[in-house]
Amino acid sequence: EVVCDQLGWQQSKLSRMERGQQCISTADLASLLVIYKVTGTERNRLLHLVDRQDEPGRWIVESSQTPAPLAWLEADATSLVNAELVQMPGLIQTADYARALMMAGDLPPELADERVNARLERQLLLDKYNAPKLDILLEETALRRVVGSHAIMGRQLRALLTAVDRPNVRLWVVPFEVSGLVGFDCPFYMLNFPHDESIVQLESKRSVVYLEDNQEIEIFRQHAAKLGKAALDPARSVDSVAAIAREHERE
Repeated sequence: EVVCDQLGWQQSKLSRMERGQQCISTADLASLLVIYKVTGTERNRLLHLVDRQDEPGRWIVESSQTPAPLAWLEADATSLVNAELVQMPGLIQTADYARALMMAGDLPPELADERVNARLERQLLLDKYNAPKLDILLEETALRRVVGSHAIMGRQLRALLTAVDRPNVRLWVVPFEVSGLVGFDCPFYMLNFPHDESIVQLESKRSVVYLEDNQEIEIFRQHAAKLGKAALDPARSVDSVAAIAREHERE
């Protein structure tokens, strides 16, 4: 009401914009940003997105000023499928493991601490009431690849075992010898929502893309099913993780 009075708008106009039912013009967004006191880098980023709002996906370059909206998406998801080649899924990472990953990537310590805390906060999702189902498709490399140290890896794999003990979390380990045969060469994260809506997140070192096109998402859905058939079943996957955890702990 306060905002629309200042702009001379009907409240229904702003409501439609906020609900994603109406596109927003550059002029209207600029007016809102003045009222909301959004300036500098964030203002420029939002104005840039106006030109791309009709595209089926969202390309987001991460920085300390522009965090990806992953936590918001996860909060609304009914099920998740996370396929990883060389590292643990973010929802499973320990603080030491996550920090070691970020430091290896030359992230400044103060920013690494902020990201680690955000990652740990995301993990509360798995314990909330009516938590989403999570299927983890993990290439064996991610279990054996040393991040930080063998001690950190041992604790990380124990944390993975604790995580998959939840009734809403399943683990599928894809062994070395079959991962290449089933085309497991691209990590991806699929988030499924009510009404058969889904998004696939693809992440690189400096950017994230969110796919929303149904045909593209179906490719990843079929690929996930193929990987699941090639993987060890959840019980044998747990045994494999426990064995590799002991190997790290002996080092």
